[in-house]
Amino acid sequence: MSDMYYHLGKVLKDIRENKGYTQQEVSDSTMSRSNYTKLEKDEINPNVVKFLAILDYMDMHHDEYSFILNDYSLNDKDTVLYLFKEMEQFPDISYVKDLIDAANKLLEKRYDHMTEDVLNIAHAYYCLIEKNSLAEAQQYAKNTWDRLKNLDKFYLSEFHLLNGILYYFELETAVSLTDKALEELERYYCFKEAEDLRLSFLSHISCLLIAHEQYELALKYTDQLVTKSKSDNKVLSFGAALVRKGMCLEGLNKEKESQESYDLAIELFNVMGREDLSKQTRENPKLVYNPYGFVDEEIKGS
Repeated sequence: MSDMYYHLGKVLKDIRENKGYTQQEVSDSTMSRSNYTKLEKDEINPNVVKFLAILDYMDMHHDEYSFILNDYSLNDKDTVLYLFKEMEQFPDISYVKDLIDAANKLLEKRYDHMTEDVLNIAHAYYCLIEKNSLAEAQQYAKNTWDRLKNLDKFYLSEFHLLNGILYYFELETAVSLTDKALEELERYYCFKEAEDLRLSFLSHISCLLIAHEQYELALKYTDQLVTKSKSDNKVLSFGAALVRKGMCLEGLNKEKESQESYDLAIELFNVMGREDLSKQTRENPKLVYNPYGFVDEEIKGS
């Protein structure tokens, strides 16, 4: 454990004093004032329930407190999770390498299930993007699924992992897993992370369905993606969703509507200064924010 954790009480004291609270106010019914004084002197450690209650009295979320405790930086595991969860749908290869490096750095110090799963997913993305190999990517994805499939219930972290390996499954299974994930994520109605994850699931399943030329079903998810991205002001996701919708309409021989969707996406990308995405939309729309764009023929045949 890092030395920073031995200064838990000192940091609590700094926060309390900066907020203008007394020891009595933040300890309240959680513990006696004398014990709280010992806590601030790092002479004792609170149990989890008392610690969370103290943070609540100080109007502080435990994630923020951990960040402050680590001198306003992420620890090794939080760095891995941050990079993984913030990874774009079509990440730059250098970003994937940074994620691999961060995961390896942590695993050299200690074993961690989640980090190992993230590392497998990062290696899989490397195979998809850099090597254009679905077969190799699926081998890494299998390692993650071998652990996940034994769990009775998924939480947000597990849904992030599942979302990263959807291409591993047969299409019918991928659709079923996506539907269950979308339904379960609705329970996290007040979590921005869950909303972002829903968008990512919709994006990934639409990509897979388009690659399999299942345009009618893909359009169902793409329409949801368009609506959610627009309402949440996710401009790039909205543009990518419009590209997907254009591909679905094109596959259904609705050329005029398809071109209108492409044109609107190009307009949005240009406003955002993403001429690269505008060019891809015109020349090869399957590559727009699509980690499977280079390997769709393999996916189609899988």
